[in-house]
Amino acid sequence: IDAAADMVRNRSDRPDYYDEDVWRDTRAFMLFALARHGEVLESEINWLASHPPTSVEGQSHLLRTLLITEQLNLPDVQARLVEQLRQRIRVEATTAYLEAPADDDYGWIFSSDVRSTAFGLTALLEATPSGDFRQLAQRMIRFLMDRRRQGHWASTQDNAAVVTAFQHYVDAYEEETPDLAAAVQLAGKTILDDTFRGRSLRTTATTIEADAFPSGRELPLAMTKSGTGRLYYSARLTTYTSAPQDALDQGLRVERTLQRLDSRGKPMGTPLPTGNETITLESGQLVKVTLRLSSPTSRTYVVVDDPLPAGLEPVNEAFVTSDQGMLETADTGSGRWWGSFTHTEMQDDRVLLFADYLEPGEHTYSYVARATTAGTFEHPPAEAEMMYRPETRGHTATGTVVVEPSAGPTAAE
Repeated sequence: IDAAADMVRNRSDRPDYYDEDVWRDTRAFMLFALARHGEVLESEINWLASHPPTSVEGQSHLLRTLLITEQLNLPDVQARLVEQLRQRIRVEATTAYLEAPADDDYGWIFSSDVRSTAFGLTALLEATPSGDFRQLAQRMIRFLMDRRRQGHWASTQDNAAVVTAFQHYVDAYEEETPDLAAAVQLAGKTILDDTFRGRSLRTTATTIEADAFPSGRELPLAMTKSGTGRLYYSARLTTYTSAPQDALDQGLRVERTLQRLDSRGKPMGTPLPTGNETITLESGQLVKVTLRLSSPTSRTYVVVDDPLPAGLEPVNEAFVTSDQGMLETADTGSGRWWGSFTHTEMQDDRVLLFADYLEPGEHTYSYVARATTAGTFEHPPAEAEMMYRPETRGHTATGTVVVEPSAGPTAAE
């Protein structure tokens, strides 16, 4: 403890491999650890409060230090840190999280989105364990649970931070031991009921056939419980429509462009985004279809479904008769064996991309298609979603493609 205190007091004693931001984060953690052990370095706390860290982890540790040491002369700093942390929370569908810095220097202190979310959640629960924060805290808990693999997280650092956050959540909102009965009614008919006693991870679910209820009218859904403890539930509604769709971004952003090619497969003109305007092609015209999938954080088991309009067909590079020159235009992302698309399927009417693990950032895939049939065709949205959490999804807008009869020799001749 004495050695750590001396290191914090010497503000210039920064390791060569730490930049200034990382060093402030480390100092915040050390001040918090020292305060937990009764060593309060008030002057250093005041200095860091006037030169606050910029990352979620540093701000979280500074906030917790101020709460432990009851620095009454810094209430405005506490309030500002709480507000900054809450503003940085990203909400996506049913989850919420806090991002770790993308800077490689933060690798020295084992930074991750999981650890940032856990530290931020712990600090906010200690500072503002109010009812209005509970729903947001639940979304952060779900994000952390989604990142668990085979019963644990990616590192001992993540494990320790998450378990601490879970304990703070239980202390804040789960004082009563569950002893309750729960039921679900759809259109006044009970479709599920069960009892829950004690703390466990047990869940219950049911499946109802589509023709079990009348169509064409509202079907109210109600969840009820009796007894002590808090009931958690999730409900998912999947709908289908033939109406044109606007672009959607619920944690995954998809963009799609078409670019005309000449007979040798060389690009002509600029790529045209689908959905914004009608794209006109000649029968026999080759086009390069480019898909760009962006995610602000890592994802698991992601699928991209790109349906083609009826007037286009993909050019399958597996066919010996395909022109190799035009296939060189395609960019299948095959240089990456992990962290992006690891499997593709090219069917007559669509192209499917799969990623077991998707790194944060932008991922690009392109292929070649041919305009085959004259007419005006709807270009359905290209869709992306997490296969096991389909509420995390996105799609492009619906587009229109017009294929005109060829005025002369086709682009493939």
